[in-house]
Amino acid sequence: MDVRALGGKLMAVVLMAAVYVGLALGNEWMLASMEYGKGVNWVYIPAGLRLGFVLVMPWAGALAISLGSFAMALRDPDLTPALAAFNGCVTGIAPVLARHLAVSRWGLSDDLRELNAPLLVKLCVLFGLFSSTFHQAFFAWLGREAGVFAGAIPMFVGDTLGALLCLYLIRTALNLRLRRSS
Repeated sequence: MDVRALGGKLMAVVLMAAVYVGLALGNEWMLASMEYGKGVNWVYIPAGLRLGFVLVMPWAGALAISLGSFAMALRDPDLTPALAAFNGCVTGIAPVLARHLAVSRWGLSDDLRELNAPLLVKLCVLFGLFSSTFHQAFFAWLGREAGVFAGAIPMFVGDTLGALLCLYLIRTALNLRLRRSS
């Protein structure tokens, strides 16, 4: 890989991380009343970026999400930088696993050609399950949650709904843009 291509991928990672942080901050501001608890939202729109970035650019997307989540976790005074980094890794791995299972078990190709509405819904549900389970296990390990399942259900709902909402909004915007350009 040449230096220019590597530089382009690094710029893409930084840009995706910045967009993710921006949307996460916007979600906090707009939907604060829908927060179940610290780090758990009934609707979490940035979850769609987590899944979307990893669908399009698997490892660069996961790295971007990990970096963005790390940056967001650094705002938490209860987390050391090492725990914030671990939180970033937890956040980045869930969409990778969901994508991997969709490719290996459901026949999704790397170019996403088979990604239709029913498969996207299944993928969002699978991602929501992974994301909520991993995060709640991390929170329980930190001693933050009353029980792993107490926050898992709202986080599952929030990540799944947020992913569906975000990805369908992106799809709608792309369709509108394609119609205008033709």
